[in-house]
Amino acid sequence: MIDWNSNQTRLALKEIESYIQIYGRGSRLVRLAYAYRRFRNFVYYGLQQRWAGFWHRPQLAKDKLHVLLHLRGGLGDCASHWVAVRALRRQLPHAVFHYFTDSPQAARLFVVPDALSHILPAGQVPYRRAYDLACELCISWKTVHVNQARIEQLAPQFRPLLQTSLARQRALGFFLQDNYLLDDALGRFLYHRGAKWLEAQRYLSALDFDVNETGSLPPEILQRDIARLGLKPPYITVHSGINAAFNIGMKTPLKCWPTERWEEFLRLFKQKYPHIQIVQVGGKNSPRFANTDVCLLGETSVEELPAILAGARLHIDGESGLVQLTRWLPTKAVVLFANTAPSLFALSKNINLSAQACGHCMWLEGPSWHTDCLLGYPACANMQAHSVDKVLEAVVKELA
Repeated sequence: MIDWNSNQTRLALKEIESYIQIYGRGSRLVRLAYAYRRFRNFVYYGLQQRWAGFWHRPQLAKDKLHVLLHLRGGLGDCASHWVAVRALRRQLPHAVFHYFTDSPQAARLFVVPDALSHILPAGQVPYRRAYDLACELCISWKTVHVNQARIEQLAPQFRPLLQTSLARQRALGFFLQDNYLLDDALGRFLYHRGAKWLEAQRYLSALDFDVNETGSLPPEILQRDIARLGLKPPYITVHSGINAAFNIGMKTPLKCWPTERWEEFLRLFKQKYPHIQIVQVGGKNSPRFANTDVCLLGETSVEELPAILAGARLHIDGESGLVQLTRWLPTKAVVLFANTAPSLFALSKNINLSAQACGHCMWLEGPSWHTDCLLGYPACANMQAHSVDKVLEAVVKELA
């Protein structure tokens, strides 16, 4: 756990801020670029909200608190955010929660719509000022609107926690003023502190939750009918690690185990466990592995994934959104870490395989860190260090 108030932590954050600003000290052009970005964001998001207020101003009940949560990112991000969302729900059990997400399909894996839970339509930007509390969740937790009078009226017990949260957000205002740009810097800070990435959300929200929390999805989600897929227990699921929405020049992400190693592993697995069905899951952009029994690439909806994984003896994967989903499933995962850091993303319930043949380059060099080694190697040294024999040994030990 990070001591956010220690002199060492405060200086470390100031150091990051200084590094980001350093190139502007002697360059008017760089300072102008930063000023332009701040101005552009102010104008763009201001106009966006005016438009939303004109076309999508919601009619909300006056006798209930209404909370808007923007869950940024995809499936894995939503699975992680859900720890903080549950903590906020415990503080505001009678409030109406509205979820705006970059991936509505992912949100539907966690939210059963009812009188107190609503998933907003895809592409419909919500009007924040209509809500009593509006927050953005990514690596950080950012409160973008709050109606203090309504909070005092309808949830006075929540006000002290909210004030603590707002004070902490003001103290880290540099990282939150443009969290689309600076979340990566905050992520690197957490990495160098050996912290889980939910540490920043816990501190900035002032909510009390365990960053290693696990649990179970609602029965309505776990028990969806998947009979059409013809899965026959016992089975394991395997996934290449490629996000279904991934497309950066059609390159293979560095965090993916080579296809030839997957196929050799699956061949040896089948020799040892001929009675266990091998089921490959993922999107159409995943490479199809030989030696599988059932290939479901592009054949399932996101909503069916929890039921598929929940029925598996084991899930084997790179660090991916499906691995983060196992936080809320009974199934364990064997996870092959590469350029993403186990200290940030590993779940204690899983079997996390990490080979420290190199460092972890996540969030460096913008989006290209997914596919291009910063040291010029054709593949990630950490991933290359995962041998077929070691992965098979970990799987056999778990299935014993």
